[in-house]
Amino acid sequence: MKPKTVLVRKADIAGVARHATIKKAVTLTLVAAKKGFLFEGLGSSNAARAELVPGKYGPGYKHELDLVAFGADPETAETMEDLAADPEGVVSITPDNNGYYKMLGLNAGLRPSALKKDSEDADLGGGIQGTLSSEKEKGLEDYFMVLTDSVYDPAATKAAFEALYA
Repeated sequence: MKPKTVLVRKADIAGVARHATIKKAVTLTLVAAKKGFLFEGLGSSNAARAELVPGKYGPGYKHELDLVAFGADPETAETMEDLAADPEGVVSITPDNNGYYKMLGLNAGLRPSALKKDSEDADLGGGIQGTLSSEKEKGLEDYFMVLTDSVYDPAATKAAFEALYA
């Protein structure tokens, strides 16, 4: 299995639409001619997490995405550095084990909290290992999904997910 993650610069998002009754259901519209960046992992190399973080003035939420960019080429390194330097951060969309697509960082944007490349790491083959995170989110993960007559449409959602990077 090759888990896929798409990273979209927040600046490249033209619109966000939430479903009227299923508030966690979200679709994105990208700025014309903009695409997300596809990262294909191996096994569990792309892992999306969201958790409640108690705070002094109320609860907050932390979003984290662990990913590995297995391409050891200069273009992959440049893409990772560009995404790391993006001032608004990125949004990640990652399929989960239940047939849904988790979306992290929609509120504050994910930013790198760790990036590492080790040419001697045989497991990664010289790939770039990173963690993107945000501690200023408004809730647990959102769900990238297409609804047809208020019912989740897996085929249409998969097509919309693939359109983000194709």
